[in-house]
Amino acid sequence: MRVKSEERRQAILEIAKDLFTTHGFDQTSMSAIAKQLGGSKATLYNYFSSKEEIFSAVMEDATKKQITHAFCSLSAERELKGQLIDFGINYLNSILSTDLASIYKMAITASEHSNIGRFFYENGPKTGFQAVANFFQAHIDAGTFIKCDTTLAAMQLKALLQAELWEPYKLGYIDRPDTEAIQNAVIRAIESFLKIYPEKNG
Repeated sequence: MRVKSEERRQAILEIAKDLFTTHGFDQTSMSAIAKQLGGSKATLYNYFSSKEEIFSAVMEDATKKQITHAFCSLSAERELKGQLIDFGINYLNSILSTDLASIYKMAITASEHSNIGRFFYENGPKTGFQAVANFFQAHIDAGTFIKCDTTLAAMQLKALLQAELWEPYKLGYIDRPDTEAIQNAVIRAIESFLKIYPEKNG
C-alpha cells in the first residue's frame, strides 16, 4: 500500500509540474490538477493540504535532483580544477534545463505573495552551495586550496558559472546553449575563479 501511495503522490507532482509550467502558479487550480489526475479534490487533499504545498513539493523534487546530480559528487580526494570543471558543467546543465528554469521563474512570481521563493532558495541554491563551501574547506584542510571564506568563495563561483549564459537564457535572449558552449563557459569561469583562489600543492 505504501508503494502505491508513493506512486500516486509522484503522479500528482508530475501532473502539477506540467500544469504549473504551462499555466503558471496563479492560473493552476486544485480542480485542474484533480481533473488531469482523474480523481477528485478529496484525493489531492489526502496527500497535500494546499496548492502551495504541492508547488513546494514540486520544487523540492526538482531541487533535490539538481543537488544530487551536480553537488554530491564533490570530493577532496580528486584534483581540484578538473573536479570544478566537471561540477560546473553538471551545474549549468541543471539550471539550464527546461524544468528547472521554469520552476525558477514560477518561484520568483509566487514569492510576491508567499514564502515559496524562500523555500526554493533554502532547499536549492543555499543547500547546494553550502556543499561547495564544505568541499572547499576539505581542500583547505588537505592543504590543496588557499585559506579563505569558503561561503563567499562558493557564492563567487556560482556567480562566475552563471555569468555568461544563465541570464540571457532565463530572459529568452538566447536558446538553450549547446554542450560546447556550456563547456567553454565553464572552463573560462573556473580559470577566472582559480586566479582569485589559486590551488596549492598539498
